Amino acid sequence: MPTTCGFPNCKFRSRYRGVEDNRHFYRIPKRPFVLRKRWLTAIGRTEETVVSQLRICSAHFEGGEKKEGDIPVADPAIDPPLSIDLPPKEGKTPKRAPKSSPPTHKSLLGRAAFTPPFLQRTKPGRE
Repeated sequence: MPTTCGFPNCKFRSRYRGVEDNRHFYRIPKRPFVLRKRWLTAIGRTEETVVSQLRICSAHFEGGEKKEGDIPVADPAIDPPLSIDLPPKEGKTPKRAPKSSPPTHKSLLGRAAFTPPFLQRTKPGRE
């Protein structure tokens, strides 16, 4: 299925790409939300009008290549490139330390077993 650029007035389609035309498509970023909002504003869309298949071709970025924090523009040769400083990436929650396993039978072999006094048998006649 061919991909069409979602930028207003851009009719580039992947099906009709020439041999010398080396454009590629980029998805609208999901995170950080600040960058997503700027992309949607640049292409004249809202959250309600965005579909998951929406792509923007590389012709809307300076040098034909998207860099981190770049925002698409209509024509990078005429319009100044837009970019924002991104907040630091959210780190994933640290992995929990593995739970210590309960002692196994083998680990108890070297220890003296403790039996509570009420469970100890008394020999008849020794009381």
